[in-house]
Amino acid sequence: MALPLGVFSELYGDEMTIGRALLIAVVGFLLVFAILGVIALFVKGQGWLFDSAEAKKKKKQAAALAAAPAPAPEGPAAPAGEPLPESVSQGSLTLIDVSEEEAAMIMAIVAHESGIPLNRLEFRSIKCLEGSE
Repeated sequence: MALPLGVFSELYGDEMTIGRALLIAVVGFLLVFAILGVIALFVKGQGWLFDSAEAKKKKKQAAALAAAPAPAPEGPAAPAGEPLPESVSQGSLTLIDVSEEEAAMIMAIVAHESGIPLNRLEFRSIKCLEGSE
C-alpha cells in the first residue's frame, strides 16, 4: 500500500510502506522517551544540588549556634516556683475592656490552678470577649 508523502518524498522516495512507517514511529517514540529520561535526570540532579546546598547551610548555622556564647539571662534568675522579690516584675499587662478587679481575679485563678506563684507568671494582656458578660 502506497501513501503520498508530500515533503518527505525526497527522504523516502515516492512510496512509504507500512513497515517503514512503523519503524519511523517506533524510532520517534524511543527518541521522545530518551529525551524525557534526560529531562528527568536533569531535574533529579537539580534537586540533589539544592538539597546538598541546604544541608551545608544548615550545618553552618548549627556550627555557628554551637560556637556562639549562651546569652546571659535578663534580670534575676530564680528557680521555678520560688517567688521573686516584690520589686521584680515579670512584665507588663494590657487590659482591654476589663476592670482591674476582674483582671486580678483571673490572674489569681490561673496562678492557683497552675500552682505557679503569681509573680512568676507573665500576663501580656487580658481581653474581654464579646458576649461573655
